[in-house]
This record gives sequence, structure tokens and C-alpha cells, in this order.
Amino acid sequence: MIRISAMFFLIMVIFEAVLIISFRTILPPVIDGGHTYAEALYLLTHGHASGSIYFKIYPNNIPVTLLRYFLYSLFGSMRISSFMLIDRFFCALILDLGIYISWKLVQRFFDSQTACFFLLIAITCLPLYLYTMYFYTDTAVIAFPVLMLYLWYLYARNGKQRYMILLGLTLGVGVLIRPNLILFLPALAIYMFFTLKWRKVLLNLALIGLLMIVLSTGAQQIERHFGYQHDPALNMPTLHWIMLGLSHDGGYNHRDYRLTRLQTTPMLKKKADRQQIAKRIQAYGIRGLIRIWGIKAARTYGVGAHGYYWYTHSSAHPTEAYQYLFNRKNQVTIYIIQIFYVVHLILLLLSVLRSFRIKAADLNLLIQICLLGNFIFYVFVWEAEPRYSLLFTPFILLGALFGFKELELRISTCSIWNKHGALSRQRLQAAVVITLLTAVSLGGLAGMYAVTEAHSPQRYYIVDQRYKVGKGGIQVDARHSVAQTFQATGPFNRISFGVLKNRRHAKYRFVLSEARSGHALFAKTFAPRYRQPVQTFRIAHGGIKGKKQITITQLHGNKGASLTLAINGSGYEQRDLYPGGFLSQNGILKERKDLQFAVYRIAKGAYLSKTAYGLLLALPVMMLLWYAYVSLVMNQHEIKANSLEMNKTEKSTD
Repeated sequence: MIRISAMFFLIMVIFEAVLIISFRTILPPVIDGGHTYAEALYLLTHGHASGSIYFKIYPNNIPVTLLRYFLYSLFGSMRISSFMLIDRFFCALILDLGIYISWKLVQRFFDSQTACFFLLIAITCLPLYLYTMYFYTDTAVIAFPVLMLYLWYLYARNGKQRYMILLGLTLGVGVLIRPNLILFLPALAIYMFFTLKWRKVLLNLALIGLLMIVLSTGAQQIERHFGYQHDPALNMPTLHWIMLGLSHDGGYNHRDYRLTRLQTTPMLKKKADRQQIAKRIQAYGIRGLIRIWGIKAARTYGVGAHGYYWYTHSSAHPTEAYQYLFNRKNQVTIYIIQIFYVVHLILLLLSVLRSFRIKAADLNLLIQICLLGNFIFYVFVWEAEPRYSLLFTPFILLGALFGFKELELRISTCSIWNKHGALSRQRLQAAVVITLLTAVSLGGLAGMYAVTEAHSPQRYYIVDQRYKVGKGGIQVDARHSVAQTFQATGPFNRISFGVLKNRRHAKYRFVLSEARSGHALFAKTFAPRYRQPVQTFRIAHGGIKGKKQITITQLHGNKGASLTLAINGSGYEQRDLYPGGFLSQNGILKERKDLQFAVYRIAKGAYLSKTAYGLLLALPVMMLLWYAYVSLVMNQHEIKANSLEMNKTEKSTD
């Protein structure tokens, strides 16, 4: 079993490496993780904080920024400057550490075979691996919850205080990077009252609290050293996130952000948030609150993908594989994720039966208390986002394992077994495997035509710069023309760009040309419609690879007429979201700015190739065959080995 576990670990590592290398052109998003990336680069260059207002509004993101900076400095001293690879291999390392600790915990609590099966469950949780592409608070501490669970397990076994000290240090460091990790503490406190005397519980909680205070104080000193100063007038109060949790969908929105942000003092911020909370609770009533809670539960826990694709919309080279896994064609990936997620949730619910059966406090109960606490917090109290369910996903997988063991136990004790048990159990397990294999095969055949043969318009992108950042855009009028270059890596027949504002009537000229020679490939005169957010052109002869340029000029129109184009402008910082081209106005380069634009080809075709569909279908088949091998063949070998051992013991006794 150890060899099989090692094989599963190897599969995970290879999968992570392939993901990281194949999709290395994915860029950090324009939200949180992107801000910490830009700030870490600034720290690396200047050695001190940039003074960005973002870190005054959200000081909780300073520690993860400093972690990123320390990683860049460490690997920079080794002359490794590919920062995206550093980020992603670090995330993969932390994830692998968390899975290894979980495996070790299961091996100690159950046995090697169950630990091996846990790895199979972990492999089916694809968002854990897809999230390695996004360096942020959750992915940087994904191993911490299971590490604390393991430390508690060691403490509960021998009572040595050093494990509680290590648990407190782990929680203290983890809370600095991801504050919501603190949710583990009340769950542990409740659980300790089931297993320890109350004086011991209070002593442990005091020790953990003291360690967290010491670490927090030390972290503040480090932040000040780098020039970070907390500004209470800008810092968002805790009530702000509670207010966001009572918005129309329970999530972040710019209107609520501005409501709190524009208040000039901490007291006014808290007062405004408190008033909004009371007003919304009264306006919703019981029925409205139930609706909001339902939306938040679905938003946080309903899909199972944990919103990994929210943070991968920007890529310097959007390949087809990228589209299927991370972007516009990810429906099949999300569908696969949801199938496994439903299985995990069903098994997690079955784990509750274990608690009723054994009527004692064990790790399964601690996992359930922690997951229930998370659910209550994010559904009834806090802002809701899909990513928030990621941090304790390893607990969901461990809970699913407990549920699977409970299911196995109830099947094995069912009254249909014969007096020996083994033969009848094997027959039922074989019947289950055959039934599932048949269901997978029939389901695969039923969906094959719609996915691999039915033709519909498909988009194949070579540029997909979808972000518009900042309040302003770039203007085309009688005195200003705009040009954007891009690298054509394949054929295309469509170019579109975003429009922010169309002021008064005018006619404009769109020209596609070779960037170096200026030779025109396509030209069209157009008059944009009022409030048309996207302008799209069908290109007849744009299929030649190489550096291209699109130019937009005004031909004639009413006095003061202008067309404001959407761009990746300046937000909390200015970042280049399309390294393959440049934006200019009247020939003057706009550094690190690009149009919001897309270059792509539309052609009729199938959603997925038969080869890719067959490979996807082979995954659940291989997993079922592996389960059959372990549960039927290896178990039979163990039964025979045990029988031989018993016979030898009996003979030696005689």
C-alpha cells in the first residue's frame, strides 16, 4: 500500500508540474492577488512599501505580500526571477504538504489502505490543484488546518504540551496570513470541552492566545520596518464584511464599498455600516433573510469549484487547453468537479452517522464542528464568496473518508452476509463496481454526440484582454487617434474592443495593419451606436501570423464628438495585462496600458474532440477499476494471509 500511495503522490506532483509549466502565461488578476503581486515587486525593487492606498484599506493583505516578497528575495538570490513559477510551485508545495499530513493522519488513525484511498479522494478534488495558479492567502496556508488537526491528534494521544505550543504557533502564523483561519479556534475549544477537563481547556486556550498575541506583535514590527502604517480613517471595519453579507447576493459590491470608504473616520464607518445592517435586516424580514442565506450557501458551497476560474481570466497566450480548464470553455471541467463534489458531500453526510454510532468524541467530531462553524459563519454572518470554502476543503475530504468507512462498516454488518462474511461482501462490492462502470459507460455514450459531434459556432482566442481598470479610458476624437499592437499566433476572423462612452454622432475608421510595414490588411468605417459596450469587426483576411496593429481614428462628426475606449488603466497600481502588445495615442506610448480587446476566430465545430472526451471518460473508469482491485483482489489476499497466519498460530499452539 505504501508503494501505491507513493504512486498517487507522484501522479499529483506530475499533474501540478504540468499545470504550472503548461499555463505559465496566466497572469495575476486585477484584484487581491494581483495587488499583492505588484506590491511584492515594488518591495523587491525599492525595499520599502509603495504607499498604495489598497494596503491602508485592507491591511490584512500586508502579511501575505511580505511572504511573497521574502520568497522572491530568497529565490532572487539564487538568480531565479520567474516570479509566477515561484508563486505556483510554492502553492503546490504547501498543498502537497497538506495532503501528506492528511495521509499521515489517516494512516495513523485507520491503516495504510485507508490512507491510500484518501489519496484517491484527494486526486478527485481538482480545484485544489487548479488553485495553485493563484497565490493568495488561502492557497498560501492550505496545509495549516490539517496541520493543526494532526498536532491536536498527537497532543490527544500523549498529552505532551509541545504539540499544543506548535498548534498555537501554527494558528498564529496562519491567522496573520489568512485571518479567517481563526474559525478553527472556537471549533477546537468546543471539542476540547468534550475531551478534557475545563481547567486544561482554559489553560490551552490561554497558551494559544498568548502565542497569537506575541506573533501578531512581532508581525506589526516587521510591517513597520518596511514602511507600512495603519490608517484607521481608511481601514475597513469588521462590520463592513457583515454588511456585505446582507447585500442582494451576499457578496462584495462597489456600492457598499463606497458607502464605507467615503466615511472619514472609524466611528463614522462603523455607524454607517451598523445602520445599513439594521436597515437591511428590517427590510428583508424573515423570508428575505432566508432567501439571502440560501443565496450565500449556494454561492459559497453550491458549485464545488470554489471559484478558481475567477482569478485566471488573464493570460498572455490563451490556448485551447487554457480555455477548457480556466476560462470561457470550462463548463466540462466544472461539470466533472461537481460530480466528485456531490460524492464528497454525500460521504460527508454519512460521516455524521459515525458520531451517532460511537457516541464519543474523536477526530471526526472535531472536523464536523469546524465545518459546521464555517458554514454558519459564511452563510449567516460574513460576506459570501466561493473561495471562502477552499481553506477547509481538506476537512471536507477527511470527513468524506470517515463517511466512506462508515458506509463500508454498515455494508459489512448487513444481515445478508453469510456466516463467513467475505464471499458475500465481495459479490456485493463487485456488483456495485459493475453497476457504476455500466452507468459511467452509458452516460458517456449518451453525451458523446452532443459534446463531440454536434457542431456549433466555437471561438478560438489568440488575444483575450477582458479587463477594464480605472475610471477613465482612452479617447478618440478629431485630434486623437488610438493604436493597439498585438501578436497574432494563429488565424483569426474577429476583433472586438470595449467602449466606455460614445459622445455625439461621428464616423470612425478602423484599420488592421502589419505593425512593422504599416501595410493595411483590413479597413472599415463605422458609426458606433449609443450605449454599445462592445464593437466587433469581422475580418476577411486576418489569418497571417505576426505582429499586427489596430488603429482607430475619427473621420468626421459633430463638434465635440468622441469615442472613449475601455482600457486596462490605473487602479490601485498600473500593471501590464497584455505583454504581447502596446497601446498608444497619437503615436505616444501608454506604458503598461492596453485596450480591453479580443482577437479570435469563429468557426463551426464540436465543443470537444473525441480523443479528449475519451480521456475524460477514462478517469472515472480507472478510479473504479482501482477501487475494485483494492477492495476485491487485495482484500482477498489479506484474508488469505490472515487465515494462514491463524493456522500457523494454531499449529504452534498445538
